[in-house]
Amino acid sequence: MSEFSKASISKSEVEETKSIDARIPKPKWLSRKVVADISLVYDMAAIIFSAWASYYLYIINYLDDGGVDSSGYFLIVMIVTALFYVIARQRGQYDQHMDFRFTSQMSTLIYVCAITIASAFSVVFFLKIHTEFSRVWVLLWMGLLFMSLAVGRAFLSQYVDVLQRNGILRRSVALVGSGNQFSAAREVLKEEANYFNLVNTLELSAPDALSSFDCAGLTEQLRPFIREAQEKQVDGVVIALPSSMGLELEKIMQQVQMLPVDVQVFPDFGGASISARHIQRIGDAPVITAVSKPISEWGAFLKMIEDYVIGTICLVLALPAMAVIAVAVKLDSEGPVFFRQRRHGYNHRVIEVLKFRTMRVLEDGDSVRQATKNDSRVTRVGAFLRRTSLDELPQFWNVIRGEMSVVGPRPHAIAHNTHYGKLIEKYANRHRVKPGITGWAQVHGFRGETSDPDMMSKRVGYDLEYIENWSIWLDLKIVIMTPLFGVFRRSAY
Repeated sequence: MSEFSKASISKSEVEETKSIDARIPKPKWLSRKVVADISLVYDMAAIIFSAWASYYLYIINYLDDGGVDSSGYFLIVMIVTALFYVIARQRGQYDQHMDFRFTSQMSTLIYVCAITIASAFSVVFFLKIHTEFSRVWVLLWMGLLFMSLAVGRAFLSQYVDVLQRNGILRRSVALVGSGNQFSAAREVLKEEANYFNLVNTLELSAPDALSSFDCAGLTEQLRPFIREAQEKQVDGVVIALPSSMGLELEKIMQQVQMLPVDVQVFPDFGGASISARHIQRIGDAPVITAVSKPISEWGAFLKMIEDYVIGTICLVLALPAMAVIAVAVKLDSEGPVFFRQRRHGYNHRVIEVLKFRTMRVLEDGDSVRQATKNDSRVTRVGAFLRRTSLDELPQFWNVIRGEMSVVGPRPHAIAHNTHYGKLIEKYANRHRVKPGITGWAQVHGFRGETSDPDMMSKRVGYDLEYIENWSIWLDLKIVIMTPLFGVFRRSAY
């Protein structure tokens, strides 16, 4: 018969918990998510109130113009409010894990406000929604808005700091489990002390493989555990068992469901490092999504629109410069104007990337030597084009054809992919999205020669970070940063 033994948390941990609970009683409804939602409501109210206040102070009182058409003002306020909400959400501003520190909050809000204002008035300009806004009203509105957001965040950060120091925002949890899963779960909960307060534990001994499941013994050991959880009014129970103890897991679930708490299962992947993004059902079976398809559904649609719009505009604007470059390349050295090189694109498909020819050779085989400093193969015009990235302009045609994106991991020659794919873990994961003309790695200075595997590894790290955190706003940020940080680099030869 299998036996179970109880292991409680240490006396010091219990005393610490009691002292914290004794300071300020914890309302059951108060949590980090509730605080985040309060900040959301405050921000939306601040946008609308500051717009109304500036309209009343300047348009109504100062200009004494009560007959002005307010419909256009109302529309721009609604556009700004909606854009602010979407952009702030993308930045994780109203997530329960948001950073409530004042400096972090203000840096995020400055970014959100800047992108919101630029986006809103771009919409107004291109759609010709309204052409007669008072510039003084806009400036007064933005000033009042920023002050109200700063004041609100100052109070919020101080309030959250008090709550956190007194343990109010931490979820009280009880842990029951066995073996390595139990130990791992306990360590994780202790490391996340800002979010969880571990108030009770019950460690079960692993049952003998040759013995039958002792239902009565397990129930007997669970009773004091459940009673203590009730007394401490925990917010949740975490179950951490190895996959071999499925019967025990089912019995524990039946017992702890009597408590009005969240019941969470710490999954056993047999030691494999797998992140469970969400759980769904296929028929009657639960399935854990470990890796999500990047840039899918509405994200893929928006990315396509972004590529066609920006790609078309850039290609049209670049045509005069491209004509001049084509003549210069032809006059500078013998050979074609354009250079086509096979590279891996989305899902490892081979595409032909178009560039202005910058060398006297056209290498596209099993061995491609990267350009180095003072490379004799580079032409005089080619050296200038490579330093300024103007040789990449024809790739906007690849974007229009749907083979590349404006923003994404830079495509490498097939020979380089084969070489680095053997040296760098997850190198091939770069091809889970379309390659781009510019990217997150490029605006961080990773352009040109990458003969050092460590440098290539860092470049790949930025590419994977981009794929993992993709958003339209990140793309726009990279597009804006490219002329400032990603073009003129000494590393590009």
